[in-house]
Amino acid sequence: MTREALPRDPQITEDTPMATLDGRPVLTRKELADTYELSITHLERLYREREVNGHPEAAGTINRALVWYAADWHQWYKRHIDVAALESRADLHDRTGLGPSTLQLLWRDRNSNRHPEPEKTIGNTMYWNPKTWDTWYKGYKANQQWRTNVDLSGNAEDLISLSEAARVLGMEPTSITKYPVRPPKYWPAPAEETTTDKGFVKRKYRRGDIWTYAECRERGGGRPAGTTKTDRRYPYDGDPRLDQARTAVKANPGTPAAQLAGQLAHEHGGTAGTWSHIVRSARQHPED
Repeated sequence: MTREALPRDPQITEDTPMATLDGRPVLTRKELADTYELSITHLERLYREREVNGHPEAAGTINRALVWYAADWHQWYKRHIDVAALESRADLHDRTGLGPSTLQLLWRDRNSNRHPEPEKTIGNTMYWNPKTWDTWYKGYKANQQWRTNVDLSGNAEDLISLSEAARVLGMEPTSITKYPVRPPKYWPAPAEETTTDKGFVKRKYRRGDIWTYAECRERGGGRPAGTTKTDRRYPYDGDPRLDQARTAVKANPGTPAAQLAGQLAHEHGGTAGTWSHIVRSARQHPED
């Protein structure tokens, strides 16, 4: 057997017996498992994912067993497990104070909130670049501010009175009594309007439209600039997103509204909740 100088590793010493290939020390997968105290299953997964994680290719075979150059594998593994500049979910919890369940939920909803992918995954532990994560979370919090005082309980299709709408918005009922006649930007049209025998007008609003108003009010969404409340014949009239929703509805007549909303949010941005309201308007008003 010939030997070459190996990187410092407490698991490998000059007395560690190793076979050689092309004059260089090599280790089988079983020997790697014993040397680095890793499971065979884990090593097999690392090798399957080598196009992503950079795992070195096998140097060849000895007695039908794949072998790897010991020095090359060790150098790669040192880089692979180096997480000095990264943070796990536990690290994020310690630094930000966010609860483990909250961090787990943010990751679970990554398709809708665009949570960053981990820089590394070692075993079952994911690690993120803290700068990347902080930048994402700052934007996420800014997009969620409108929810702070808004009551998001209940069904979006519920019809509620003006005073109930005020409660949903976290406002005093008297503060929005003029909204129906002097609507602020993004205020929705009533879903139902009736006149009593005494001539009083009673209006009902979709709870979901009130949620959308709260979102648009804070985030600048809703109708394009230049339109006014009196210009709208129905919710999202004049909004280019309504045409996008109409196209999607026409192309997918049997697709549930929630699924369409998710697809539109993914393609055009915004939240699935907002798009669900736009899809509803598109189905109620398929043509101008």
